[in-house]
Amino acid sequence: MPKEPLRIAVIGLGGFGRQSLEATACSKSVQLVGVADRDHSAAEQAASGAGGAPAYSDYRSCLAETRPTAVCLDVSPKAAGELIGACAQRGIHVWKSVPLARNLEEAVSMVKTMADASLELTIGTRRRFDECYRRAWKMRRRIGETFLARAHYLFNWGPELGWRGDKESAGGGALLELGYHPMDLLVWMLSLPEEVYGFSARVSIPPSDDQPQAVYDTDDTAAAILRFKTGCMASVITTRRSGPVSEALCLHGRGGSMEVSADTCLLRDPDGNVIDRTESSSPPLEASVRQLEAFVEAIDSKARRYPCSGWENLLTMAVMEAIYLSDRTGQPESPGRLLETHNLKLEDCMQCTPPITEDIPDGESIRVIDQ
Repeated sequence: MPKEPLRIAVIGLGGFGRQSLEATACSKSVQLVGVADRDHSAAEQAASGAGGAPAYSDYRSCLAETRPTAVCLDVSPKAAGELIGACAQRGIHVWKSVPLARNLEEAVSMVKTMADASLELTIGTRRRFDECYRRAWKMRRRIGETFLARAHYLFNWGPELGWRGDKESAGGGALLELGYHPMDLLVWMLSLPEEVYGFSARVSIPPSDDQPQAVYDTDDTAAAILRFKTGCMASVITTRRSGPVSEALCLHGRGGSMEVSADTCLLRDPDGNVIDRTESSSPPLEASVRQLEAFVEAIDSKARRYPCSGWENLLTMAVMEAIYLSDRTGQPESPGRLLETHNLKLEDCMQCTPPITEDIPDGESIRVIDQ
């Protein structure tokens, strides 16, 4: 008999929440049973456009009345802690927007709360499901041992930060929210760095005639250097104060290099000649649909291992915490040592990570592409 669609509710209508709402409409594996947002009119409008599911301004009413099997959670990091606890008590699986939490201690608590309840906690690092980033992950061994990596994510958010400008609500700023994505990709590709050294800053934006001076206490610009056990070095820069939108990951190895974005994956030889090119053939929404389907499959199969788990995201949270700590101490810091303060090791955080089975064979022939 065909499986019954998984009952899912969307709580919070930020960018991740709205894209997840669209993904539910594209999947036959789920049934949308409710939409909740503090802005009730926004919830009503979104629910109406998604097939008429009930709308709520109070997440507690949404959980109690719709009784979902899972929720897509897109709220401020401060609010997420309470919601994770409520979902764990009700036996509800969670697909959550980044970052995992405001800090490493809170992240560990969330992950253990869900694990103790035998529930899946998946973090919305959907770039792992983008066609081009996936291609890069499969081909990463083709460039040989990586000795240098570069990643960035830049755009102009504008002056209206809302809870993102409040450290108590957000935990951090551009580094923790925007930088989370390129950092996750680096950890995914290269594992946990041994040491990080970082800086963060608030760039003052002059007031205008129609816009007063923005007041906030979270960083809007950050840079970090990472050193890995293999000797590889990596740089990460991010800002929410400068457009146009630009995001990319570059890996340099002894046998060549890769340059990856959401649209393109280029594999080059050591001289820079393009020897393999992948251009995305699907819209960005498809990555969200793929992650949603993987989340549903993990729940249906009661999988012990599944992608983008809360456990694995503790590695990214440890790197973020170490960068913020380095900014305060002025010296390199170790993500591994921060994990050890919570009695965790790398293998603990990798306990839900699927085995590596999708590498492209080293002997596969590829052709040079004219530039």
